[in-house]
Amino acid sequence: MPIAVAYVNGEEWSWCRSKLGRIRFKRSIADAAVDGIVPEGHLRSPEQAFDDLMGWLDRLETEGEQVITRPYIPTVPLPDTDKADVSRRQHRYGDFSRMNNRWNQSNSQKTHERLTKNAEEWEQYHTLYREARDKWEVMPYKEMTNWCSDREGYRIGDFGCGEAKLAVALREQHTVFSFDHVAINENVTACDMVDVPLESGTLDVAIFSLSLMGENFSDYLREAHRCLKLDGHLHIIESAIRFSNIAAFVEGLKALGFDVVQEQTLWKFTHIHALKSKSTAAPNVRLSF
Repeated sequence: MPIAVAYVNGEEWSWCRSKLGRIRFKRSIADAAVDGIVPEGHLRSPEQAFDDLMGWLDRLETEGEQVITRPYIPTVPLPDTDKADVSRRQHRYGDFSRMNNRWNQSNSQKTHERLTKNAEEWEQYHTLYREARDKWEVMPYKEMTNWCSDREGYRIGDFGCGEAKLAVALREQHTVFSFDHVAINENVTACDMVDVPLESGTLDVAIFSLSLMGENFSDYLREAHRCLKLDGHLHIIESAIRFSNIAAFVEGLKALGFDVVQEQTLWKFTHIHALKSKSTAAPNVRLSF
């Protein structure tokens, strides 16, 4: 079992070693509970336990109390048992169409700041999104799942992942990095998609499944271009009615540094598949629907 270590503030730290220690400890506990075997070499002596206690008291005196707050995990869908609360959310945030319009017309930085302060808006949006997609004949994230399932070993960026269903479906075949304004679980990175925590040229695939929301969405695509390897895949699925001039949009992608491989209609959605064809993206290209 390989053991990796890091040095933090001059001290050695290893997640691998701590995990191995827990495995051995649990095995020792099982041996003692089931077979009556007293563990050897794993028990702390009274002197060691006393030193541990005094060290903890010293840290408490010099560093003070340390409060660790667990991050809030959003709930989707929001419960509809409290009718008064459902009515309040509808009055405050509007219907699905109104929420889409607000997010599409806002700069992503402002949207990110607002949702970070109040995750309920994000929860409400995805609750309504769930209700809407139950009526769809085509599920965009399932289309992307099917495409990725025919391949193996990719590093995939899911930009605007929502409930991170792509990561769940592909976890056995690929490494999926999930990004959204709000993290629905510990595997999602909460961030503005104009700046994701990935090194340049690390992704094989970048996916935008109904997530080009924000008046500065061109910056999302520029960030995806940075993260993709040369010849890496870009997938965009958006509602077909959003495109007022699909030819101009395709030309914008080419100017940004992509070669469009395919543009097709999937029920009421438009799917664009492109490849990163240039190592750098044009800085001033602005796409529009």
